[in-house]
Amino acid sequence: MDDLQFRRAIYSDPNNQDADIIAAQQQDPSKKKFAKDICQLDDKIKQALQVPVPDDLYNKLILRQTLASHQVQKRKKRLHLAIAASVAIIGGLLINALQFSSSYTSLADYALAHVNHEQGLLKNNDGEAIDLSVLNNKMTSFDGAFSRSLGKLLFVDYCRFDGMKSLHLVFQGKTSPVTIFVVPKNNQLSFNSTFHDKQFFGGALAFNKNNIIVVADKNESLSQWQQNINDTVTWSI
Repeated sequence: MDDLQFRRAIYSDPNNQDADIIAAQQQDPSKKKFAKDICQLDDKIKQALQVPVPDDLYNKLILRQTLASHQVQKRKKRLHLAIAASVAIIGGLLINALQFSSSYTSLADYALAHVNHEQGLLKNNDGEAIDLSVLNNKMTSFDGAFSRSLGKLLFVDYCRFDGMKSLHLVFQGKTSPVTIFVVPKNNQLSFNSTFHDKQFFGGALAFNKNNIIVVADKNESLSQWQQNINDTVTWSI
């Protein structure tokens, strides 16, 4: 038996006891040593594979599987919550957009919708008057200022008027609050100098870059409010 055939036989079965394999080892000491080395290597491999199984391995595997399943469920739950929150936010934005959106084609319609939507949130005698400096600080965004107060200012803050950053003012009126909007000019909304619905009357003043809209009940003199605005507001160039 040649050396290649012998090695193949020993590699395939280190404990090969065929007559020709035994005869080859007896005739050639190097073949006998090779067979012995391969047998020792095979024994080491068998010993390495004989790892004792811990008694609690089954429980550990079950616990690991349970924890992994729990983590998957938690991730799914977070994903579902995130999707639900996103849907709620989109729904809220959609409702808000439908209430105050470009479906209104005029300053008048939008102003009346805005005031009707927020009706009752502020009472005519709510709180202390807001200082004129607070109002003028916000008016800087529109390059304007009031030289004096138009009355007791109950509320002042930015708002979205048909998607535009505008200024929303609420003053104390004779019987109910008077609302004033400072709105950047927008060609998409038609201008109405006077308007009304069943409850409110309104008027709009056009300036260089902005429109100022007044909305109040029938007990107010819109012309007087508009005159006071004309006499009081100034615009920077």
